[in-house]
Amino acid sequence: MQPNRVRDSDDDSVQPFASESSVVILSVQDRRPIGMEIQCLSRPSLFLLRARISGEESVKVGDEIPTNSDKLGTPSEVRLKDLKGSAFQELLPSLASSISYNPDRHLSFYNSAGPMSLKFHAFQLLPGIGNSKALQMVRLRGSSGWESFEKIDEDCGIESIKLLAERYVKEMEDVAQTPRLIDLLVRSETN
Repeated sequence: MQPNRVRDSDDDSVQPFASESSVVILSVQDRRPIGMEIQCLSRPSLFLLRARISGEESVKVGDEIPTNSDKLGTPSEVRLKDLKGSAFQELLPSLASSISYNPDRHLSFYNSAGPMSLKFHAFQLLPGIGNSKALQMVRLRGSSGWESFEKIDEDCGIESIKLLAERYVKEMEDVAQTPRLIDLLVRSETN
């Protein structure tokens, strides 16, 4: 799925990632002679990006920077396999934090997941969830659903945010993964 692109009224150029509100820094790298560059995760759409950064002495891994900040240069998308090792280590916790930051669209997966075929349930897209666990989760969800990730974890004995973050990483690693929850839940234009 392509990032939302917005035309800049001043110069008629297309501004990718204009709908993103902020980025969470995964790594800060010295790119001499051009200066410092960050690898980051955008919010709310969870794109992996890189951008030049000014005032680098005041930024560190885990910081959140608004996308309209003067510190941040024009972001461009980066592939998961091109992330620096330290950035990859920060990815899962940053995804989990982003899920917690905007829980409604991610919680909707747990409340609306259904059968994908006669033998496969959408819950089985999550790492470590098999058929019997998926059926147990459906039974525990009931007709009213869950109001929080904590309630899912308590009822099902899982780490719901971590499992969803792990699925997103798997989809970032392999763009052929289908269905792509990150596109359906996070990047769809209906949300």
